[in-house]
Amino acid sequence: MAEELVLKGRTKAKGRAEGEALVSQMPLSWAPCSILNDGTVKMVGNPVSGENVKGKIVVYPTVTGSTSGAFGLLFKVKGSHNGPAGIICQNVHTIDLSGAIAANIPAVDGLDQDPLTAIKSGDWVTIEADEYGKPAVVMVNRKQ
Repeated sequence: MAEELVLKGRTKAKGRAEGEALVSQMPLSWAPCSILNDGTVKMVGNPVSGENVKGKIVVYPTVTGSTSGAFGLLFKVKGSHNGPAGIICQNVHTIDLSGAIAANIPAVDGLDQDPLTAIKSGDWVTIEADEYGKPAVVMVNRKQ
């Protein structure tokens, strides 16, 4: 029987999504030089470097880098179709928030447990974030 964990948080960008989790313990940047347009993470020193974000629920502390990350996230989702299905952060920065809203992907933060320890790469994650600023639900099914 699969273990399911239900987390409650705050909707930063509304939407519903599900996918395999990719968890980075380090901040990420959606800028095209940090996460390539094919979805591959290329960040020196980051343990998830070489992994791909396409269709995943990407979990990370917050953003690093500049405002080019907002356009990078939008392009990866809408342009190259190699972006994440959703994002979960300890704190969704406005850089990522603007990209998530433009790309129509859910972004959640303020969870009642630290997402960096509660969610593991490979877990199946569902985000239900229906209204900006309102409660969001994140369901985590452990990878078998």
